[in-house]
Amino acid sequence: METIETSIDIQRPVETVFAYAADPRNTPQWQGAIQESRVTPDGPPTVGTKARQVASFLGVKLQPTNEITALEPNRSVSFKGRAGPAALEATIRFAALGDGTRLSATFQVEPGGLFRVAGPLFASQFKKQVEADFQRLKAVLEA
Repeated sequence: METIETSIDIQRPVETVFAYAADPRNTPQWQGAIQESRVTPDGPPTVGTKARQVASFLGVKLQPTNEITALEPNRSVSFKGRAGPAALEATIRFAALGDGTRLSATFQVEPGGLFRVAGPLFASQFKKQVEADFQRLKAVLEA
């Protein structure tokens, strides 16, 4: 299992950052690997909300399904998912930082199949992808 941690400061109120980043409907706008996200049930995200996505990572087309496993408004959202042979568990935390928000995340990824063979390359590329996604999120929310 690979553990990836990262954080970023966003100059927007924690309520704004949480509302946007915790809603899986928004992921195609800020996560580079995600092209599409279909969410059920309709409505605001809650524990049990599922997002079926179309994505690409390291040139491999994936169709992960992620489920929100814990949600504390304006504080954290956790989810787990599987894309083919790879499994993911993640927690994103939101903390007020003056007028802005510190967003920090821990991802635990269990690469399988082809991704397991790639080992360290997989973890390195995943971390780069997450950091680029957080930069896109910052740009979207601060625009």
